[in-house]
Amino acid sequence: MSRPNQHNAHAFGELASVFTAPEVATGLRSASPTAYAAAERFWQSAFTGTALSLRMKELVLVALHGTVTALDSEGVRRHVERALAAGASRHDVLDVLITIVGAANHALYFAVPVLMRELKAAGHPQAEVPPVTPRAQAIKDEFVRTRGFWNEQRDAIVRMMPEYFGALSQVSTESWTNGPLTPKERELLCIAIDCSVTHMYEPGLVIHIRNAIKNGAGREEILEVFHLASLTGLEGFILGAEAMFGA
Repeated sequence: MSRPNQHNAHAFGELASVFTAPEVATGLRSASPTAYAAAERFWQSAFTGTALSLRMKELVLVALHGTVTALDSEGVRRHVERALAAGASRHDVLDVLITIVGAANHALYFAVPVLMRELKAAGHPQAEVPPVTPRAQAIKDEFVRTRGFWNEQRDAIVRMMPEYFGALSQVSTESWTNGPLTPKERELLCIAIDCSVTHMYEPGLVIHIRNAIKNGAGREEILEVFHLASLTGLEGFILGAEAMFGA
């Protein structure tokens, strides 16, 4: 894929720039000029706003395609390359990729309460959540110190699965401790994941919007993240075009 000129914002907003070769866009235009025009307008609309830099927009798109609820390998390759072309460093991209790992833990917020409910219904001797141990409390304290929040769903997990939660806490705080992105940028990434159509996780969205605002994010920045999340609706169109008209 040829990289868009990092100094040319217009190039990033052209739908043709996302394809691996010019003939893909040419084939699309020829096959259905009206569909191409509609798709291009939708793509371009996400690049007209100026609240987020091109670098940040592309990092958000890396997160959207790379998170566990999407796992779009072609989208990840495309937007890693575009992010680097827009001025992101490799460390910036790695910050994104380690930040999104913790999204998979949201499954446990759903699964653990179901387990405890069924254990209780069965009269099982392990139906009660064990008491807080000093180790569990230390893990919780370190997470709160680094991330600045806690939610009640985590209590049962840290008390019943301390080994897992210790490892989760380490991976979830790694970028916040050692990563190059700012706290506001990282909160915007988390907003993108939690607002995406493949996840739509409201409790996390509330937390990360609140934290983004505390770290200086404005309404337009957050709305632009929402707008970028909507671009994933074009991914099937893009991948299908590559299948039909690509090499």
